[in-house]
Order: sequence, then structure tokens, then C-alpha cells
Amino acid sequence: MTAYEFETLDVFTDEKFAGNQLAVLMDARGLSSDDMQTITREFNLSETTFVLPPEDPANTARVRIFTLGYEMPFAGHPTVGTSIAIAKARKLSGEIKLELNTGVFPVKIDFTGEAAFAEFLNPNLPTETGAAPAADMLEAAFSLPAGSIDRDRHKPRAISAGADYIYACASLDAVRAARLDTGAFEKLEFDETVGVYLYAKGGEASDADFHARMFAPTAGIPEDPATGSAAAAFPGQIALSETLADGEHRWVIEQGFEMGRPSRITARVETSGGAITSVRIGGHAVPVQKGQLFV
Repeated sequence: MTAYEFETLDVFTDEKFAGNQLAVLMDARGLSSDDMQTITREFNLSETTFVLPPEDPANTARVRIFTLGYEMPFAGHPTVGTSIAIAKARKLSGEIKLELNTGVFPVKIDFTGEAAFAEFLNPNLPTETGAAPAADMLEAAFSLPAGSIDRDRHKPRAISAGADYIYACASLDAVRAARLDTGAFEKLEFDETVGVYLYAKGGEASDADFHARMFAPTAGIPEDPATGSAAAAFPGQIALSETLADGEHRWVIEQGFEMGRPSRITARVETSGGAITSVRIGGHAVPVQKGQLFV
């Protein structure tokens, strides 16, 4: 029997018991992929990460990310939380580099505030990946009245920035009222898509630019309180729906309010010639638990 050190953090929040929960195994050497999936199900959080030595010694660590259903190509709150856990444990500051399944992610760490903050640069720019489900099918999946989902400029689209999502826009009241209908959701017949990101302009906070909810029951996550990988591809949806001026845009995206776990994600997006040239996703994280897992 081997003991593995772990810690949990609440991510995309500066307060405990909010945001998105994450478990991090700080040294996962000796564990197989099956072991990692089993351990993730034991923690029963939306995601668990496993820290390994980097393949390139110029980088800080290799990180594998699992949901309850499968291994993720990339995920946002695990990238933020794991970066903070590694930097704190190793007494690192400034920028670290994590090897994820979709590339090397530079992450800037800031410990100067009351809660640690991390912001990653996604090496994968948002790209439309194909046809999205029809708006009426999405309305059925979320128990919304006909006409609730935008069919005009903010029409549903499939977009990826390392992980695939469907984006759908509705009014703030409709987003708040959405209720997952599992049977109708299954009719969407997702393959590589993680889930559906339902969003509205505005939010609970006065400075919120967008209010979002993300549903991924096929990944074992009926609803997620904060989804950084979806936020990383979200600028692709906005750029296809609106004209973005050249320069930097900073958005605050709130999520998790309907679950009682309010979260706050910042997105910094640079555009040139109408195209997105970089996306950075940031947020705070706070430690909650430390312990040992016996395998």
C-alpha cells in the first residue's frame, strides 16, 4: 500500500466553500490511468489532477486531469488550482509552465493578495468546430420555453480551445431558470463535446459582463460551478457574434450562483484585425484540505 499526498482547493473564488472544488495529487508517480480514474471517482469532485515530472525539464510539471467520466484534454479550474498548489509547495513565484494534454500552458502566479491568483495563457485559440444542435433541442434539454435561446447573432455554435463545448445565449432570467432534462439532453448525441455553456449578458455582480452555467452530464457533471476551459473558448463565440475592436478586452464571467457556489472567472482577450490572437483565463483559489490517500 502506497500513501499519496493530496490537497483540495476551491477555485475561481477567494472564499472557502464557494467556486469549483478540486483535488490535487501532488506526486502521482506509480499510478496507472485506471488508478487515476478510480481515484477521481473516489473524491467525487468534478475534476481531480495528478502531478507528474515534466517530459521537458524546462517545464515545471506534467499534469493529467480527470473528470468522473474520463480524462480531459485540458480544463481551466484544474489548471488554475494545480498551478497554485505546485507553486506554493515548491516555493515558486512568477511564471510556471504546465504540460497538459493539449500543449504547454504558461501560468502566472501571484501570492500578494489574501487569496492566491493564477492566470494561464491558452496555447489553443478558439475555433468553431462544426454544427451545433438546433436551438429548439437545446431549449428542451434545459426545460426552457420555445424562443428562449438566441437564433440570431448569438446563435448556438460548437467551439473549442482545447476542449469542445456548445455555446447558447439566452436572457439572464432564462439562464437562471434553466433546469436540466436528462432525456432531452441525451438526444443531443454528443461525442467529443464536453457540455453546453449557457450564457447571458450581465449578472449578479455589478461588474459582471456575463452570467454562465455549464451542463455536462455525459462527463459525470450535471452542472459545473466554474468552467475555465469553456471560458477559454467563449471569446470565439463572442467574436463570431459581435464585432470586437482591436486591442485587449477584459471580461468578468460569473458562474455557479444557481448551485450555491458562486465563482468568478476573468478573461483577457487580445484581438487584431477582428481575429482573436490570445486568451488568458485567471482566478483565485483557496486551500481547503490536506491528507493522504492510500492506494
